[in-house]
Amino acid sequence: MGIKKTATIVMSTLLVAASLAGCGGGKESAPAAVNTENVYKEKYDPPVTITTVWGVDPTLQFKNGESAENNVATKWAKDKFGIDVKSLWSVTDTNGAFATKVRLAMSSGQEMPDVVTIGDTDSQLAQDLIDSGMYSEVGPLFDKYASDTWKKAMSEDANVWNPYIRDGKKMGIPVLDYAYNHDYVLWIRQDWLTKLNMKAPTTMDELEKVMEAFKNNNPDGLAPDKVIPLSIGFKSSMNTWMGDPSWIFGAYGTIPQQWNLGSDGTLQYGSIQPGMKEGLVKIKEWFDKGYIPKEAALWDENKTSEPAVAGTAGILPGPYWMSGWPLQDTVKNVPSAVWKPITIPVGPNGKAMRHGTTTTNGVTLINKNMKHPEAFFTYQNYMFDQLANPSANSEFDKGLFKGYDYDVDSSGKLLTGENIPGGYVNSVRYLLVRDGARIPNAQMDALIKLADGGKAETRLERDIQNNYGPLTPEAAKVLMSQKDSSYPNMFTGPTTQSMKTKMDYLNKIESQTFNEIIYGKSPIDSFDTFVQTWKTSGGDEVTKEVNDWYKSVHK
Repeated sequence: MGIKKTATIVMSTLLVAASLAGCGGGKESAPAAVNTENVYKEKYDPPVTITTVWGVDPTLQFKNGESAENNVATKWAKDKFGIDVKSLWSVTDTNGAFATKVRLAMSSGQEMPDVVTIGDTDSQLAQDLIDSGMYSEVGPLFDKYASDTWKKAMSEDANVWNPYIRDGKKMGIPVLDYAYNHDYVLWIRQDWLTKLNMKAPTTMDELEKVMEAFKNNNPDGLAPDKVIPLSIGFKSSMNTWMGDPSWIFGAYGTIPQQWNLGSDGTLQYGSIQPGMKEGLVKIKEWFDKGYIPKEAALWDENKTSEPAVAGTAGILPGPYWMSGWPLQDTVKNVPSAVWKPITIPVGPNGKAMRHGTTTTNGVTLINKNMKHPEAFFTYQNYMFDQLANPSANSEFDKGLFKGYDYDVDSSGKLLTGENIPGGYVNSVRYLLVRDGARIPNAQMDALIKLADGGKAETRLERDIQNNYGPLTPEAAKVLMSQKDSSYPNMFTGPTTQSMKTKMDYLNKIESQTFNEIIYGKSPIDSFDTFVQTWKTSGGDEVTKEVNDWYKSVHK
């Protein structure tokens, strides 16, 4: 299975079938004749053109001689809607190649695409394109042309528009993602707990006792220096999606590297709060006892999963869907291994906090010079009405494209994965908007229904049952039992002026200070010095701009 080193890509590769479904309705909100210039149609004759550009995931595969520019999805759009998706160019997106090529095209006066979808990993590129003036205000277009299904999905989280608002105008259409997709639980070796006659820890004190037993009295007979009781890493961030340590600080009342709502109603940067110091003391203590990896400062998210899969780690923080990937592979190395999801342990004041997921995965921009902007809504309305969360008999009831992500044998049996003649390809990634269309709460609603013993009736529910890891519904229920412990980043606006000039330095001194404290190279009181340096080196300016923005959207 091809994966990219982000949770979203992992999720869409692992669980792609979940987005292959559809639901009727919404046509009533797409009027046949809105105005005399751009007339919304379900099919255009003669065909209309939508130009775009592609940053192709290096793991994405094609078959039948196809490419990003010309494939089953582009042919389907032409046949279904009379929409000719014309690619100006494509590039394999490694080392930021897509963003580089878009910037080059913009600066050199090359033709810019009618429609471009930019992922969250290139968020600054999206902001720069908006600020270039080349792309249109989209709010009126969305209000006029979007289907009811799409509008309802967008309304599930009022904050999704915030990064793309300029002077009250909506300048980009958020690409919706599943809610709670990157919130995490703790995955623990239940077989180790059982052999030790211990219960799953619910507090930080209980967690420490479990980690001590995992290391020094290992049920599989592993020597202490071969065991990693808690596999975390913070090479890229203290606030990430797998192997994440942010809940440790959450036990003391803050989430690092994001903006949290303070008791006074203002946004406060989590990494400079008092709870951060307590959390660093705790992590250093665990580091000294060998409870976390000695290489934690050098480990990225994927690296933290390696000892878990190898059978030498006892606990791994990560999303609810991890029993499908990567934890299902542990039994290949340790046949007796059993992973179970448990809640985040509470701190000394009975509080648990973890980072929360934003329900977006990028943005779609529409060129000011696009001749038929309504055609994009013809395409995307269909995706929300027929693909995102369908009832039975959708065009996509079995999958997206026959012979690509599913097939059917001569007896009518559904073929998936390796059983598809010529092999499986992730054809949802061929669509004009990444992952096709997702309704934020649809997936969690389906998971909880199955966890409660409900029958899989819709395509989304059947796909979860058949294709997700076996413990995914149970883990989703564990996650939702601590729903109020998820704290998303409260700053969702565009990059502020001071952020552009100051944050690289501020992030650098933050990472350096925290690592030096954990590794014993600096005393814990160096945290206090860091806080003062952070504030006087631009942090106070950033904080003011963040709160100015927050007031502007919460009038």
